[in-house]
Amino acid sequence: MANDLTPEEIPALWCRMWNEDASLAHRLLTADGRQWSGTKPGLDPLVGPADAEAFIAKYQRDVGNVFVPRTFVVDGTDRLAFTWDVTRRDGVVITGADLFVLTGGKVSRNWTIPSPDGRSALPDGPGEGGLDREELRVLAKDAHPWHGELVLDPGRQTMAGTWSDGSRGGIAVMVAIDGRIDREWVVPGTRPLP
Repeated sequence: MANDLTPEEIPALWCRMWNEDASLAHRLLTADGRQWSGTKPGLDPLVGPADAEAFIAKYQRDVGNVFVPRTFVVDGTDRLAFTWDVTRRDGVVITGADLFVLTGGKVSRNWTIPSPDGRSALPDGPGEGGLDREELRVLAKDAHPWHGELVLDPGRQTMAGTWSDGSRGGIAVMVAIDGRIDREWVVPGTRPLP
């Protein structure tokens, strides 16, 4: 069943699901939707919205972090990525990133990783310039050992992807200004991503 959400609406609703309403998993995830964490294995075995809802409800009770979306990379209706800040109960703020593959407007695959370096002081996107999809791909192609297809957003001049160096993986989100990568969030995991 197709979702009534646009890809641009998903990051805010995804954060709301993690912050306060775990039942949103049923609106956001496909029946076989999978999530992987690059730092903690708790999400990795979950399949579908019911598993996600139970995991997230427990996470809200036990951890209580609050997520806010930052920079978006929206690649048509098939892929999107975004950076986010999470405020922990102790007040510490950490930046991280998510990358999604969408099927029928819902999340079928998600990779999520918090930064080990705290909150990023980099300003949010979008970028500036007129690079098309292929020019963005060329700009990003050698930035990391990419794992899977890049997420490319010519309208925002942003790019993202998952990467793997064989021993660990991560997510990178980049902003282009005037034909060059102006800023980049590189969020490494502690193990390889599937």
